[in-house]
Amino acid sequence: MKSITALLVLVPVLLSPAFASAEPVSQSILDSVRDRGYVKCAIGNRLVGDTRIGESGYEGFFPEFCRVIALALFGDRNAVQLSPTLIRHGLQSISEGEVDVYISNVTWTYSRDMTLQLTPAAVLYYDGQGFMSHKGTVRGDLTKLENATVCVSRSTTTIGNLEDYIKLHGLAWRTLPFESSQGRNDAFFSRRCNLLTTDRLALATIRSTAVDNPDNYVLHDEAISKEPLVAYVSAKDMIWGNVVRWAIFATILAEEKGVTSTNYREHLASHDPAIRRLLGTEDTPGSKAAGLAPDWARKVIAGSGNYGEIFDRYLGAGSQMKIKRGANKLWKDGGLIYSPPFR
Repeated sequence: MKSITALLVLVPVLLSPAFASAEPVSQSILDSVRDRGYVKCAIGNRLVGDTRIGESGYEGFFPEFCRVIALALFGDRNAVQLSPTLIRHGLQSISEGEVDVYISNVTWTYSRDMTLQLTPAAVLYYDGQGFMSHKGTVRGDLTKLENATVCVSRSTTTIGNLEDYIKLHGLAWRTLPFESSQGRNDAFFSRRCNLLTTDRLALATIRSTAVDNPDNYVLHDEAISKEPLVAYVSAKDMIWGNVVRWAIFATILAEEKGVTSTNYREHLASHDPAIRRLLGTEDTPGSKAAGLAPDWARKVIAGSGNYGEIFDRYLGAGSQMKIKRGANKLWKDGGLIYSPPFR
């Protein structure tokens, strides 16, 4: 009996290490967002794209797509926590699980995908790095400017693109890098630099909010890089990435089909299968499995509008920016904005 008792005592001792080492199954990002009841969305710390603080918090082109995701999941555009963050911190915070998505004027790059285990949900804006100068500084071609000083941000793709451009054209330009965008901008406006370089969307924002007169500054046509600005999510949860991706695509397809925040009800009786799937009057495979309501895209359109409405409101004719669509026209209008099929 004594030996049996000893054996019985030993069994849990032998088993306990196995149980102790078993790791709990981690919750998916999508489930965490649902349980929390709101989306944690990091946005850029720079007020780019007519971003401003309004009655319901941050408003602007990029923050609006955070609200698009909230509408898709919860039917509530305010079910979101917006946090202004430096690009490098915002991207790292996705990798570390501190935020669910990062939406700003952040460029899709190889290194960000590979080293941080991120993936772009969708391209929100096709941009390119450009230059702004003080009026009268540049006469003729930009590369004819000699011995220029260029204000640029450190620790971004911008400075690398600038250095490549200088080498390519054999220019005697001097770079003046800054840790913060505010320091960079202040240096330019105080004429420490002849040129300011960053994404053209950011330059248009800076110019439109110039403290003196926007007409004193020239935004040059030349773009020296491709800068697809994306919504970044973690590559560790592709279902969550798909929800974010298709919430954005819903706004694009809505514009293509002429469905707006003011006329979507008229389209509920449409015979177009694509519109019926978009508005939830016809079943779309996959929505139920992802836990999305049949009319989730309808709520997005009703609450935020289609891509064209969002663009015009914050960047285009309805804003102080007055930016032309350019490459951000729909594909059928000669642009690059495109939604895969809802089917």
